[in-house]
Amino acid sequence: MVWSRRGNLPFTVFNGIALSLLAGQAAAQVATEPIATESNPSTLQDVAKEKQNPFAETINLPIESDTGFGVGPHHDIGQEFTIQPLFPVTLDNNWNLIVRPLLPLTYSPSPEKQFGLGDIQPSFFLTPARVSEWTWGVGPAFQLPTATSSELGTGKWSAGPTGALIYSEGPWFAGVLVSQLWSFAGAHRAPVNQTAAEPNVSYNFDSGWYIQFDPTITYDWAAASRDALTLPLGIDVGKAMQIGARSLTLQIGAYDFVKHPTDATQWVVRAQITFLFPR
Repeated sequence: MVWSRRGNLPFTVFNGIALSLLAGQAAAQVATEPIATESNPSTLQDVAKEKQNPFAETINLPIESDTGFGVGPHHDIGQEFTIQPLFPVTLDNNWNLIVRPLLPLTYSPSPEKQFGLGDIQPSFFLTPARVSEWTWGVGPAFQLPTATSSELGTGKWSAGPTGALIYSEGPWFAGVLVSQLWSFAGAHRAPVNQTAAEPNVSYNFDSGWYIQFDPTITYDWAAASRDALTLPLGIDVGKAMQIGARSLTLQIGAYDFVKHPTDATQWVVRAQITFLFPR
């Protein structure tokens, strides 16, 4: 995520909690071989890969905190807190529908301090139900002007296509998710014309640990060329685990924005916890 203006927020505590859990997980009672059932990962490696899969057979609930640094002329600290659940719906024996709404909470300190809901972004993917090394999905994406203030959203109704192609074999998981949004109604503000690409490459160990490269690259076609591209580079480290009957993952990562709009985030630390629920 990129912020033009943000400030400190207690959500930064989430990053510390995730780090503490990652450091202390070895002392927890973690089962290394969860019970295998239909639509339920059977090993910790499977749990890690299912968390990364946009077409997962499990119901996933990722909660993420992004803390941006070097924001604006005063190099403020920005914050965004997002929830992006994944709901797989079986249409028939051949097709699934994947529903992925993105709900962001943001805080902006200037020109006036504001905290509230951003624009909600639901996406829908039609994908084959059969499991193979290669999987694809396509569908529509939307952006709703639900922001509680003009500082936190676009003020526009937007829509466009989205699609993803993934590869999963052994310890490797790789894929790319692409979406395009155009505004078609809303307030008299700048139009939305943005392309987003999210490549994901990860190596997942049998123990549940994984290393992941997962940036979100955007290009704003409505902006000046010097401010159009956002390009973060970095890495995440995570751990899948089983605590009692619950599967979950914890991860922490850092990304440097080698290309970004003027006064936007220069680098970001992100922490995420994801709960996986069998269908």
